Amino acid sequence: MSSSETDLSLLACHTDEELLGTVCLYPLPDKIEPTWKKLREEYRGVTGSKANLPYAGLLTVLRAIGYTSATLYPVSKADPPKFLATTRPIDRDDLHAAIVLWEQALLQTPGDQFSFGYLSQLADLIAGTAPETVSLWDHITRNTACIDAPGWVWTAAGWAIAQSLCSEPWLIDGKTVRLRPDLQNALQVWDNELLWTNSWSAVAGTDGEAERDLDGTGDDDAGRTALRYATLRLEVVMKSHPGLPHPVAVVHPRVSRLSNTLRNTRTAWFAPRDGNGPLLNLSMGGKGQYTHLDHTTRLALDAWTRLHGEHVFPRNADETDFLAPSAVDLSGPPGKLRALIPFSVGFPLGKGVGMHTRRELARYVRDALDQPLVSNREVAGRHFGHGRTTPEGRDAVLLDDDHFDQILAASGCQRLRILGLYQHQDMRTRMQRLLAYHFNRPDLASTGIGDGIKPLTDHVEVLLQPAPELLAHGDYHDKRGALARQLDGLDAPEGTRTVALCETEYDAKAWARQRRESKRRDSTVQNPYHLDAKPHVNKELARCGVLTQFLTLYKPGRPNPKKKNREITTDLARLGRELEGHHRGHMAIADMHRAAGLVHPRLTKALSFGPNGLKEPLVHVGLHLRQQRGKKHVRTEEPKLMWTLVALVPRAGQWQTLAYLPDENRTGGSWLDYATANLLFRSRELPEGRRRDALLPRLIDRALFRLGSHAGAAHGYVLYVSGAEARSVWPLLANKHLGKTPDSDGLIDNRPALPGFTLSEDQRPRAVVRVTSASTDLASPALIERRTRVDDEETSVKEGKLATGLFQLEQSNHTYILCNLPNQYSGGSRYARAGEAYSRWGSTDPAEQAETWYSHTTTEITVLHHPADQASLTYGLAAARLCDHALHWNHRTQYPAPIHLGIQMDKNHPEYRRTIDLFDTDTDSGL
Repeated sequence: MSSSETDLSLLACHTDEELLGTVCLYPLPDKIEPTWKKLREEYRGVTGSKANLPYAGLLTVLRAIGYTSATLYPVSKADPPKFLATTRPIDRDDLHAAIVLWEQALLQTPGDQFSFGYLSQLADLIAGTAPETVSLWDHITRNTACIDAPGWVWTAAGWAIAQSLCSEPWLIDGKTVRLRPDLQNALQVWDNELLWTNSWSAVAGTDGEAERDLDGTGDDDAGRTALRYATLRLEVVMKSHPGLPHPVAVVHPRVSRLSNTLRNTRTAWFAPRDGNGPLLNLSMGGKGQYTHLDHTTRLALDAWTRLHGEHVFPRNADETDFLAPSAVDLSGPPGKLRALIPFSVGFPLGKGVGMHTRRELARYVRDALDQPLVSNREVAGRHFGHGRTTPEGRDAVLLDDDHFDQILAASGCQRLRILGLYQHQDMRTRMQRLLAYHFNRPDLASTGIGDGIKPLTDHVEVLLQPAPELLAHGDYHDKRGALARQLDGLDAPEGTRTVALCETEYDAKAWARQRRESKRRDSTVQNPYHLDAKPHVNKELARCGVLTQFLTLYKPGRPNPKKKNREITTDLARLGRELEGHHRGHMAIADMHRAAGLVHPRLTKALSFGPNGLKEPLVHVGLHLRQQRGKKHVRTEEPKLMWTLVALVPRAGQWQTLAYLPDENRTGGSWLDYATANLLFRSRELPEGRRRDALLPRLIDRALFRLGSHAGAAHGYVLYVSGAEARSVWPLLANKHLGKTPDSDGLIDNRPALPGFTLSEDQRPRAVVRVTSASTDLASPALIERRTRVDDEETSVKEGKLATGLFQLEQSNHTYILCNLPNQYSGGSRYARAGEAYSRWGSTDPAEQAETWYSHTTTEITVLHHPADQASLTYGLAAARLCDHALHWNHRTQYPAPIHLGIQMDKNHPEYRRTIDLFDTDTDSGL
């Protein structure tokens, strides 16, 4: 009897004691505390800082002079560390000299007064400590579910792994690639002959041509003809994985695009004269011509250059800093100093290394470390049954359903009214054609919808009207409320839900240029985001009871050659062919359906499909959590804490979408239909709060308790949580606590173990599933092997190219990997599959180099709690299907549908702002 299996290997290797090696621990004496605090007070008096001593600069020096990892632990904002950890011993005199110079630098001693004879009690205490050699392996704690270790262990282990990799050359596509380490456990290709190059003129006619002035100098012609460089950079980390009793070495490949100027850069590297030494990492601050080394980096270089006697950068007589942009020219071939391009700048060399490079890199890592790759076995393939398809951009399954009235009723209304608000006549025509197509009224595309309220279907009506003053960008936001209240169609009868499709103008690249221009001194240009009408129109229409969806100006999309040969037999299909490139319009209509709370009942079949599907009716709840930092220029502004609970509730063959809306005082709240909750949420300001607010878990448990009255015939609920966002709030969401058992009150260390666990047993979630997606904590898919067996004996192994199923992590019964294929990869564009069979070193096409090279991505699904009499696969598969079966979009969503709906609700708020979302974690152990 023959059978076949598919294995997926990640770009991650197992580790052992020999690979991680040993570390030198310098225990710091207790009497260092008064010396440390005295120096800190002097530092604060000199600089005005209120922080602890900036010892990151000292660690940079120690790593550079000792070719070693160096960590002071533990990290504290007020207290001194307890010990210094290095992967190899540092000469006592070098250690003493480094501390002496660092101390003088942080006290801002003039350069001509630096002295190695400076008396430093801190240097005497630390350098006088005898190191103890210990095994890293012995400092890793293990339980039945995962591992944990102090933060310094993860740093030292990453250094050891990086050193093992850079000691071996990598052979790929006829190239011998040698990797150069830096001080932050990363490797990169430094040899100029192995850098990837391109120029603007080489990719003329692509989207990149619109962004010419890369250097901010105003010289467009120079920007078009200048040769640009990029390199391969590998980020190397040690991570924990659920179910594995030892750490794994994870490698993340990056295309690092090098800048030909230091203006606005944030990251740079410097190669010292010693060709064997690691690259020095430089952090930059400031903007434009005022770009400079940040404080910590300057302190490190002050000490390092005096130890080595090396002038890092050219210096003029008037310069007091090590780095002045006017003195460093990066416009030619890359030299000893290299910098990453700033994020706001375009570049003619795309992102991504492609699938072939990942496969070859996985083999190289496996051989160089002499360790097996982390493997996964496929347990369910795609498709997972009953998927949504929109081959022409239209959701025929939802809109043509015979029971569309019941879908509307489940969402909380009987009728849908669409207000089409436009500035220009051509946008009215576009809206008219899109609505006629999606609601199966091709006759209206040619005859027109006309003025006044017009029916589209038996349950949907539309009103098109001009609103140029309301929608136009400008600085008269205080008038938009009155303009919104003057619109026709706001007085909808009871049972009618009103949504608006609004025209807006937005060009990301043009706005970015204008925004940069507005920040220049003496500039008369206004920041376009201060004039943006969208957030104000969104809020004012919400206060009028209208949910808003914006539609940007038409930008033709790439045609799909697979559709050209399809025969057109109906007026609707003919209209669909004419609207083929209107991707933005189709997506706007789909998002409008999402905001209105419409869910097709096909979700029931998708969840129950196959032997491992969910056969009983359950409520599916998604928890989304996000902390938004205050604006930098408003020092008194508190962070914003946004959390949403969205529930998909089965209702007599349909699905109702509910969302929990906290009260404005955050002491209570109500479950409302998704559209109503969206409406009220947009009309309010984002609430203040922090991730570590002690009341937060209790508020969420109270909301889950109140869900019971809305569950109907469901037998309980499954809770899906975004692991990257919430792992610091509940202990069992973090890897280091996996395997611990909550007490009878659902607590671990006096903290709620999981959301809902402070409730009684019968009110807790049936299952809790942690979902982590698109995170640097996750290893990416690399090798795919299809194995054939006959009578339990393996007969053949064939390498595969694609895998889009659900895989179970080896040695784990509760962790699954959903292997995803990017949508662009399956598209019809010429370079959609660039990098599938060769690396960037094997490509000579400049246009191809300018494209993004796609690879598989990973979604990690961990079932943290489930009934003892059911397999965890049932709930892991449900999470995968809720990712794979997008409610209103083609293909998949990044998170399961309930979490995705909460994320979109958050993003639709007028005050939503993308920020660096800092996690409150005390280790570097990953999830």
